[in-house]
Amino acid sequence: MAWHSAYLQRVLAPDYRFAAENLKHHFIDAMTAHLDEVLKLSGHSPESVSAGRELRTTLVSLHDEPAPSYVEDVPDLYFALQRVLEAKHGDAVGLIRLGLSRNDLDMTVYKMHGRTLLARLGAVLIELRGLLLDKAARHVGTVLIAHTHHRPGQPTTVAHYLEAAQDLLSRDTQRLLQAYDRSNLSPLGAAALAGTSHALDRHRTAAALGFDGPVENTYDAVAAADWEFDLAMVGQSVALNLGRVVDDLLTWASQDLYVLADGLVQGSSIMPQKRNPVALEHVRTRLSRAIGSAAMVTFSSHNIPFADLNDFGPDIQGGLVAQHRQLMGALDLMSACLRGGDFDERRLAEVARRTDTTATELADVLVRDAGFDFPRAHSVVAALLSRLEANGTPLAEATPEDVVAAGGPAMTPESLRDAVDAHAFVERRLGFGMPAAATMEESLRRSRSAVEADAEGLGVRVGKVESAVASLRGVNLQVVGSDA
Repeated sequence: MAWHSAYLQRVLAPDYRFAAENLKHHFIDAMTAHLDEVLKLSGHSPESVSAGRELRTTLVSLHDEPAPSYVEDVPDLYFALQRVLEAKHGDAVGLIRLGLSRNDLDMTVYKMHGRTLLARLGAVLIELRGLLLDKAARHVGTVLIAHTHHRPGQPTTVAHYLEAAQDLLSRDTQRLLQAYDRSNLSPLGAAALAGTSHALDRHRTAAALGFDGPVENTYDAVAAADWEFDLAMVGQSVALNLGRVVDDLLTWASQDLYVLADGLVQGSSIMPQKRNPVALEHVRTRLSRAIGSAAMVTFSSHNIPFADLNDFGPDIQGGLVAQHRQLMGALDLMSACLRGGDFDERRLAEVARRTDTTATELADVLVRDAGFDFPRAHSVVAALLSRLEANGTPLAEATPEDVVAAGGPAMTPESLRDAVDAHAFVERRLGFGMPAAATMEESLRRSRSAVEADAEGLGVRVGKVESAVASLRGVNLQVVGSDA
């Protein structure tokens, strides 16, 4: 068939390049698993079985060769691989075609590629969580003034904040693993949509490719796109959650509270003093683009029939990869900013010293030690703060006389100083999930165990695929690498 030049240039050629770059190994593995099952069917002549085994050997050997060069009379990579095999094995290639449609083959390949993307994202996400905990462990006692509604709120610690950020990414890891499990079902054997009358065992081909089983309904196997939403929404959640942390780091970097190494900042062509935290800005932009890429996946399945279509088949694979590349770039840069940056403890201590964010604890002290009810204590501390602000005096420098003048009780200088000290504020918060050092260290230990468990869980999933594919290819496990 002579394809129209617009169709060649805008569809077939770019789709072929994408498949050759990203999907070749998956196509070969899926075709091999299917051929193995075809050769198990009864009724083959000894000659046909022998030819099929030789065909299989050649098919597996294509892993070590470049993808066939694109030629305009071949519509896609599948048919290009068929042509290579036909040149050597002739009609025996028909064995691969038996009971196989590009519908079920393509969706199988796309799912294999999708789980590879999830596994790679999961690995770097887990690594980033470990880096957050590493830095948190170094800052268990570093007071950080946390904000609410863009205003200073209460003292906490850098460790408390970073573990909270890790908790966000922990839930994203769970979403990722759940999405992996939901998508790790094989469409192979669904053929065009209604399956095949040949006695092909779909459970065996699924296991041969490292799937947990086949998609049960063969129509669902070729028509569903929700597993792609899962991939895109996991990426979008990571980008949204991490973007909030990046925004905080940029704010702190602008105040020299978080300092990046020289290799992660840029100067100005005109302002000699500038150390612009550009690496963090580029993390943010990549996260934003990852969120935008998720919309490509969503809208490709908006208001279309529930059937096998190009909208969510070849046409959306590039969108998934585009999101993946942006996320991987963002996470790589973020890891570099954690390794090559740190909080300035001296500056943070100075911010804490000038703060009035220990006011809540002073009110609580009036409740515990002076018998005030909380509304009265709240009013006294508010009046005290107004009095101090009028004089330009920070709360840390308040005197017992100031407290009495605001309607409060007599306090010793020591008890007042302890009530408004930011470190003391933190250390009084010993309850579950709070920032006191002893509580925080135990919480970090639990979080570290959770990271290790997630790493193990992801490793089991990836190992299952690598083992299956290694067996399918007849190669050593070490050879499989990241193509599985």
